[in-house]
Amino acid sequence: MGHSDTVRFRYRSKAEDIDIVLEGTEQLVNSVRTAIGISGAMGFVRQVSSGQEGNDGGIGTPISQIPNPEESLPGPPPDPSRIPSVVRTVGELDLEEKISGLGTSKQSDPDITALEEFLSEVEPPEPLSNVLSVDPMAEAWLQLILTMVVREHGHTSLSISDIHRLLGERVSKGEVEIKVFLDRLWKLGKLERIHGGAEDHYSPNPSWLESQ
Repeated sequence: MGHSDTVRFRYRSKAEDIDIVLEGTEQLVNSVRTAIGISGAMGFVRQVSSGQEGNDGGIGTPISQIPNPEESLPGPPPDPSRIPSVVRTVGELDLEEKISGLGTSKQSDPDITALEEFLSEVEPPEPLSNVLSVDPMAEAWLQLILTMVVREHGHTSLSISDIHRLLGERVSKGEVEIKVFLDRLWKLGKLERIHGGAEDHYSPNPSWLESQ
């Protein structure tokens, strides 16, 4: 420890309620200690680095000893050249082609007239055997209709008026009765009600769509 080094001297006595801290060059600190009569073995002296100066508590870590986070990271350093780059011209991606490649039906507006013709040609479905069914035959027809809308046209819902047009006469229900019927299925969690537009739409719960 050279005479020009910065040191800190501390002397504390709880019994006498004394707490003395001196900081400066070793020569200056020793001369002050001698002047106030606390030289010799009284107290203790420690060297102070630049990162600790001004810390009266004597507690600190030299800046040179603070670890660099980058030096302690696990694994090899990152190599940007190993990251594959994907260059695509804006507007070049054909979404329809990508979607069709996944086997998903392209969305199209349901042709209600064509659906009516289809329903008039198919055999009536078997009534649902589920004991929780509010109207087994009407539910079976509704399942068939919504299955066509979802799988063939890529839509997830159908309006109340379209459902009434396709279903009403087949199950002998007027518009009000159809609304009550759909509302009951919604309360049972079999359908989802979608608000918006000129009228509400109903979307099938996938688990109900597969039930028998």
